Amino acid sequence: MARNEYVVFKGALKLGVPFLSGYQGDPHYVIVVDDAKGGEFRIVTNVKSDSSLTGAAGYLVLYSWNPYFDHPMVTDLASLPAGLARAGFPKLDYVHDRRLVDLTTMRPITLDTGSEHNDINALVNAMLQLDMSAAPVDYRYPGKSGSDMRRAWKPAKPVTVYGFGFLFEPGEDGLHETHMNQGNPKPQPGSRVRDHSSENGTFQDGAVIVEVDGRFQALFVAFQTQLVPTDSRGWPIPGKSHPILD
Repeated sequence: MARNEYVVFKGALKLGVPFLSGYQGDPHYVIVVDDAKGGEFRIVTNVKSDSSLTGAAGYLVLYSWNPYFDHPMVTDLASLPAGLARAGFPKLDYVHDRRLVDLTTMRPITLDTGSEHNDINALVNAMLQLDMSAAPVDYRYPGKSGSDMRRAWKPAKPVTVYGFGFLFEPGEDGLHETHMNQGNPKPQPGSRVRDHSSENGTFQDGAVIVEVDGRFQALFVAFQTQLVPTDSRGWPIPGKSHPILD
């Protein structure tokens, strides 16, 4: 099973903080939401992989964006109270819930912070309805390797964010692993692929779902190193599992 506690957090969007060139630490897009107590809660999503299979392109994450997410769970999500839910919420599984996401639609997406408009930063910026025409505001991100001053933008209209992932400990002031958390193979000795097999499990996948003007959108992220299908423990099946892009 993946580390820490699997949760969902529902909150009003305050800021979107794309990962730009020159930032420190792991490449994560930071979604800052209201914690309903006057503070903030951070939902971080990977924009680059830490394991390469095929050179530079192997660092690209896989994504599937559903701009009209109509899964039956949206009724349950809408009825959730704002804040942190540790129980009583829909749990996500990319592989075993066929209604959630069509894995055949997943594609690599670049992290290009300067010249392109089809990168993952731009996708999340648009999904969060950020007003990119406005001047950015300074945001200090307290990363594991030290605080990092970043640029953030406010939304142009009200956005409700539902972040699925694992709770930051001990502060419980954010969540991470907002991606598929199963299908990680045990790397062979000497492999360049990092070992994430301890994170495998079922019905514990992460995602970012947003609600804007009564419409739900969903962003699903996985890695090129992850394999499908998986067994009842979330592990790849010997002789049967394959990379998602296959």
